[in-house]
Amino acid sequence: MKILHYALGFPPYRSGGLTKFCVDLMIEQQILGYDVALLWPGQMRIVDKKINIKDRGEYILSTQKIQSFELINPLPVSYDEGINDFNRFTLKGNKELYINFLKSYCPEIIHVHTLMGIHKEFFEAAKECGIKLVFTAHDFFPICPKVTMFRHDNVCKKVDSCVDCPLCNSTALNLNKIHLLQSRQYRILKDSYLIKKLRKSHRDNYLSEETADNSNKVIGNPFDYKKLRKYYSDILQMMDTIHYNSSITKMVYEKFFTLPSNTIIPVTHCDINDNRVIKNFNHNILRIRYLGPASKAKGYYLLKDSLDMLWKKRKDFILDIHFQPTEKSEYMKIHDRYNYNELKDIFNMTDILVVPSIWYETFGFTAAEALSYGVPVIVSENVGAKDVLDNQFGIVINDFNEANLKKCIDSLTMQDLADMNKNICRSYEPYTIVQMTKDIVNKCYLPRGD
Repeated sequence: MKILHYALGFPPYRSGGLTKFCVDLMIEQQILGYDVALLWPGQMRIVDKKINIKDRGEYILSTQKIQSFELINPLPVSYDEGINDFNRFTLKGNKELYINFLKSYCPEIIHVHTLMGIHKEFFEAAKECGIKLVFTAHDFFPICPKVTMFRHDNVCKKVDSCVDCPLCNSTALNLNKIHLLQSRQYRILKDSYLIKKLRKSHRDNYLSEETADNSNKVIGNPFDYKKLRKYYSDILQMMDTIHYNSSITKMVYEKFFTLPSNTIIPVTHCDINDNRVIKNFNHNILRIRYLGPASKAKGYYLLKDSLDMLWKKRKDFILDIHFQPTEKSEYMKIHDRYNYNELKDIFNMTDILVVPSIWYETFGFTAAEALSYGVPVIVSENVGAKDVLDNQFGIVINDFNEANLKKCIDSLTMQDLADMNKNICRSYEPYTIVQMTKDIVNKCYLPRGD
């Protein structure tokens, strides 16, 4: 089977959960004997605006070589910063070019991981060529240009009407910045000390704010954003199968779209393996771990407020975090950013992982990572990973707020955690990259009933 993936690109140029998922899936598919390639949105040229696809040869990932195709002059990639230039983000593509490319490469499956950067005509070309289209819903970009549907410290109440979209998207990156971020020069310099420092400063400020400044000049109106959503809806209608990674993702998408055949398959990555061990809870300090960024949407500030209240009552816990907070509380223990090869040491020193997302978290790898090491997990009702979290392995908090999170943590005993750990070791089966890859092939790629 010949599979063409479309995603944002290869690491280290691209990073994050979407890239990790796509890369690990491609590697495993290659190991299983499939012919795999990646098409990705590349540079946007200033003078020559002609759309083209360049064969960039084989990209080495782990022990595998993945064919790389760069889309020259794609649509802009907005990341999670919003859209306010509607014409540029829906620019007509060259269908004939796409048809010729697809006839040349001859994929049997096109697996789409994002709608950012790719023209609608690419999908029309695939349909004309009779190629099966599969879309994995990693985020909510087709619904919300800011990806998160998060506004004013909560899930946006006006997503359906798009009333707040003009203001919320007023801080979107301008085209000059997007040109820079998609340039070959940026790909080369991205991991330089200065660029990394600038990126970190921008992301820290962006994640801590999460909302647009009400003084910003708005561009467009709600109708423009409804029209943009219709544009993405039309693309989704061309998919043969929608792959949802959780019931949360399916629930949100189906509030806004009537979509084709779909299936729910949880996601994983190659670093999630069976590392379950019986842990020792014979100590007096509760070791709580948070592995997300300093983000309102990810629930960091809600977690901090909950623990600030709990600290007034008891002093027998610590919170391990992996970033430098703007305000440090006494109970915090601060660590550097971590790599996957540090997870064993991290979870050896963790009694409970908290995933307190306020926004709709399509899945949440950190919950699965913790369970794979035998660590109990507390998640909010909005975290997709709750699908794999049996109540004997951790706690799902409904009606999620500071008071209920505080109450939940306060009520936990070391014996409760020891029991959860034993249940995980006895009954939980980590979902491996091998099993996920086979499930995606069988449930998304092959005809139903095969």
